[in-house]
Amino acid sequence: MAITTASRRAAVRALILDEEVPSQQELQCLLAERGVSATQSALSRDLRVLGAVKREGSYTFLGEELVTPLEKLAVLLRGVALAGDHMVVVTCEPGAASAVARALEAEEPAGLVGTVAGDDTFFAATDGRGTSRALERRLAELL
Repeated sequence: MAITTASRRAAVRALILDEEVPSQQELQCLLAERGVSATQSALSRDLRVLGAVKREGSYTFLGEELVTPLEKLAVLLRGVALAGDHMVVVTCEPGAASAVARALEAEEPAGLVGTVAGDDTFFAATDGRGTSRALERRLAELL
């Protein structure tokens, strides 16, 4: 049975949190012991997507503590509007769009496909109208 990318990444994350993983080769071996097959290039992508970095000789995660929670950035929000069934447009203070978009992504709201940020505006792409409306409501509550 083939393992999904999401379940492989969950296994990678769990291993890094539970054990010292000094290299991609060691990670590959640890995964294989658990019945998860992965190529080096897939593991490299997984580590990048998961935000794993090498510190003091082994992989760790720094991403969570580097992202300011969305609620703390609410003062930077200026407006939110739907732009069709799959897009929400969010306006912010000048220079803040990237930080606010990243904070939103860190929350991993259901149906968020991704964001594209400029200086004071970002677009949040969703998987459908219901998701866009829920995201719009969530951000409007913070205004």
